[in-house]
Amino acid sequence: MWTEHLFRQSSLVMATLDCDGIFTSANPAAEHLFGRPSGELIGQPFAVFLDQYSCDKGRLMIERTFAEGGVVDWELDHIRADGEPVLIGYTTTVLHDDRDAIIGLAMVGHDQSQQLDLTARLAVTNQQLEGALRQLEKAHADLKFTQAQLVQSEKMRALGQLVAGVAHEINTPLAFVANNIDHLAGIESGLRQLFVAYAALRKRADGTERAAIDDAEQAVDMAYLWDDLHDLITESQDGAERIRTLVHSLRNFARLDEAETKEADINEGLISTIRIVRPLCKERIEITERYSELPPIVCRPSALNQVFLNLLTNAIQAIEDRGEIQVASEQRGDAIIVSVRDTGAGMDQETLARLGEPFFTTKPIGTGSGLGLAVSFGIIERHRGTLRFESVPGAGTTAIVTLPIDPEE
Repeated sequence: MWTEHLFRQSSLVMATLDCDGIFTSANPAAEHLFGRPSGELIGQPFAVFLDQYSCDKGRLMIERTFAEGGVVDWELDHIRADGEPVLIGYTTTVLHDDRDAIIGLAMVGHDQSQQLDLTARLAVTNQQLEGALRQLEKAHADLKFTQAQLVQSEKMRALGQLVAGVAHEINTPLAFVANNIDHLAGIESGLRQLFVAYAALRKRADGTERAAIDDAEQAVDMAYLWDDLHDLITESQDGAERIRTLVHSLRNFARLDEAETKEADINEGLISTIRIVRPLCKERIEITERYSELPPIVCRPSALNQVFLNLLTNAIQAIEDRGEIQVASEQRGDAIIVSVRDTGAGMDQETLARLGEPFFTTKPIGTGSGLGLAVSFGIIERHRGTLRFESVPGAGTTAIVTLPIDPEE
């Protein structure tokens, strides 16, 4: 009969099961797909040839078939005789005898292994694309950070040039003023002696001449002038010295001639940087300094000054009202430790974990680039040192810089 020919010649899996789920027949396509002759299939439970993860689904397919009359496109994983998995999609129907009693079920299945293989390959390709996308995103982030770092470096270079230029412009007239004040201080005693000598001649003058001299002295308040002259000279010398110190700090901070590594005094860099930022503190923040005697360190002074500037600026901005910043340095073995402690708002662990991420900032939008600490971490890393933070919300933050005295050792 044609049904017998269809059963044997079809490329689709065709098989029958009894009411207990036991194979009662299987066509050659089923033998080929299962990798077993029909003799090994007939008499065996259908579930025996299922993957362990498809057994429950296979039993459910049989139950649904008897309960509902059939199912469509149930996908089950089988294990071939050679151990290879094969995915088959089944459509089933209930079988009845001449008296309409249920005697089992018939099922037709088609091999979906190629579809499974295609799905697997698509999954691999998707993973590869996702990996490539992550690499592109990382490359884009690295490029963006590098570009921003270059911009930041260029800004610092421009700032250094500006600072050096301003320092030079201030230094030239300052030298004239300081020299003139020093010269005046040197001749002060001579002027006093000369005035004493003129006072002796005053006694020889007649009444008219003495009256003219008295009028002239009162016009310039001679008594006050002589009393105040020394204080004026001393205060002017002190002011000139303070300007000279500030100019030296500006030039030391810029250090345009020190782009390469050299031996430098870390304390000197800290002192110079603090002089730069101290005006930001006004009267609400006190900066205390405690420096230990340190050996020279091989470094790039201008780059480290940039780190100190970033840490001090962050500490100042973290204090909303009144507070204190403690700056300290010490030597521990072959390393130098610099700490900047503030009494500001502090940070939680989540914020601490993100410090140093490019473009991450806790400041309001428009007031911070999120690059200061990222650049600082990079500078310290290039010096083969470490930069870490300790902080508790409401209890302030401590930045700790550790630098090897000789990074080549």
